[in-house]
Amino acid sequence: MKFIVKAIAWMAGLALAVGVGGAVHPMGDSWAVFRVEIAVIFALAVIWTDWSKQIRWGLAGLVFGLLGWHVLQSRGAALVQSDLTLFQQNLLFDRADGGAPILAMIQKTGPDFIVFQEVSDRNRPILKQLRGDYPFQQDCPLASNLGEAVLSRHPMVAGTGFCSRRDGLAAMQVRTPDGPVWIGSVHLSWPWPKGQAAQVDQILPDMARLTGPAVLAGDFNAVAWSHTVARIGAATGTTRRGPFRATFHLPVFGLPVGLDHVLTSPDFSAMVQRTPKAGGDHHGSLTHLEWRNDG
Repeated sequence: MKFIVKAIAWMAGLALAVGVGGAVHPMGDSWAVFRVEIAVIFALAVIWTDWSKQIRWGLAGLVFGLLGWHVLQSRGAALVQSDLTLFQQNLLFDRADGGAPILAMIQKTGPDFIVFQEVSDRNRPILKQLRGDYPFQQDCPLASNLGEAVLSRHPMVAGTGFCSRRDGLAAMQVRTPDGPVWIGSVHLSWPWPKGQAAQVDQILPDMARLTGPAVLAGDFNAVAWSHTVARIGAATGTTRRGPFRATFHLPVFGLPVGLDHVLTSPDFSAMVQRTPKAGGDHHGSLTHLEWRNDG
C-alpha cells in the first residue's frame, strides 16, 4: 500500500511538473488543463506517504497554496462604467437550432462587438440575421464547418479587416467614439497531440498587425495559465482578463475546464461575465470594457 501511495505521489508530481513545461513541449499545455485535479491528487497522496513530516506537509502546503491562488483568481472584478461591450461565443459548427438562443442573447445584451468561432455553412445564416444591427463584419471561412468572424456596430477602418493565412484569427480595426480599437476572434486547436503550437507559430505574424488598443477573444483550447495564452499575450501586448471559470465540459468525464478567454491591451479595464451555452457546447462571455485615462 505504501508503495502504491508513493507511486501516485511521484506520478502526480511529475504530471504537475510537465504541466508547467508548455514552452518546452506542447504536451505541457495539455497536462496544464488538469492542473487543479492533479494538484489535489498529489497533495492527498503526499500526506499519506511515509516520508518525513517536514517533506509531507511542506509539499502539501505548497500545493494548497497553489490551489488557493486559483481560488483567488476565480473572483471577478467590478467596473465603474462600461464604455464598450463585447460578446464572444463558439457557435458549434453543427448546431441544429438555427441560432435562436444566440440571437436572443445578443438582443438581450446589445454588445458593441461580437466575435464568433466555428462559423460553418450551417450556422453562417446567423451572421446574415445580425447584419442589420452589425453591418460591419469580417467573416473568415476556412471550410464548410470551420471559421471565425468579427461583427461590429461601429464602422470598420477601411482596409483593416483580414483573415490569418492559417485558420485561427479573424480581425478588424473599428472606429469608436473614443478612438480606434482592434477586435480579434481566435480559435485554436487542442495543444497536444493536435497542432496548437504550430498553428500559433503561423498566426503570430498576423496577430502582430494588431498594434495599439486591441481586444482578442475566443476559444483558445488552452487554460488561462498555459504557455499558449502567455505567448499570445506577449506577442500582442495584451493581458488575459476575467476570473478563472469553466467554459467547456470535456466529453469523457464531463470535467469543467476554462478554454475561452478575453485578452486586452493596457488601454482597457475589463470585467468578463460568463454567459449560457445558448445551444452550443461552450459558454460564451460578455466583456465590459472601460477606456483607461491614466495620463
